[in-house]
Amino acid sequence: MSEDPNEDVLLRKLGHLARFDDRWDRLAAGTLSEEEAAELRALAETSAEAREAYEAFRPLGAEFHDAVVRKIQESVVTPPAKLLRFRRRVLRLAGWGAVAAAAAALVVLLRPPTLPGYSLAEISGGSRATRGETTEPVVWAPGDRFQATLRPQTEVKQTESLDAQASLHRGHELRRLRVRTQVDERGAVRLDGSLDRDLPPGDWTLWVVVGRRGALPDPAGLPSTASAAPLRARNWVAVSLALRIHPEPP
Repeated sequence: MSEDPNEDVLLRKLGHLARFDDRWDRLAAGTLSEEEAAELRALAETSAEAREAYEAFRPLGAEFHDAVVRKIQESVVTPPAKLLRFRRRVLRLAGWGAVAAAAAALVVLLRPPTLPGYSLAEISGGSRATRGETTEPVVWAPGDRFQATLRPQTEVKQTESLDAQASLHRGHELRRLRVRTQVDERGAVRLDGSLDRDLPPGDWTLWVVVGRRGALPDPAGLPSTASAAPLRARNWVAVSLALRIHPEPP
C-alpha cells in the first residue's frame, strides 16, 4: 500500500482499465497499431481519468529515463572521486533496470489470462434446436428469436470480464445482431437475440464471439463464410454456423 492515497486510487483505476481493454497493455508494450493509438489519444481527451491512464501506460521514453536517473543520483551519497565515473554508470544501469522490470511486472500482473477454446454447445431458433456441431445449414426465418450457448474447454478465470456479440455475414453484407449475454461461473456464455425482420432470404454465416470486454474483434474483419474451426486470439474466440433464411409463409 502506498503512503499516498492518490497513488493507490490511480493504481486501482489502472488495474481496472487493463483488465477490460488490452489496448492499454499494448500501449505500454509499444505494439499498438496507428489506428488503435489514435483511438486511445482521443479517449485521453475525454476525461481526467483517461488522461491519467494514457500517461501511465504510454511507453517510458528518454525524458522519463533521465528523470529517474536524476532522482537516483540525488539520493545517493557521492563516492570517492577516483570511483565517481564507475559508480555513476553502475547506478544508472541498475536504476533503469529496476524501473523497466517493475513496469514489465505490472503489465504481466494486470493482463488477464488467455482464453481457452470455446465450442458451440447448443443453438436454437424458430422451432428447432441444434446441439453440437452440424454440417447442414440451420434454417430460420426473418424476425426469429434465437439462443446460443458456447462452452469453454477449460474453466475460465475472471469471468466477470467476459462479453459476447453476434453478427450475420453474406458476401459484403453485414448485420450486427443485438443480443443479451449471460455468463456462468465456469465461463459458459449464453446469448439471446433475434434476427432482423427485413433480413433477405438465402444463405448466411452466423458468427458468435465470446471474449474480454473491450477486446472483441470488429465483426467487419470476420470471414463471410463459415469456418470449420473456431477463430482464436488471446482475448476472444469466434465460432461460426451456416444459416439458411427462408421467408415466412404468407
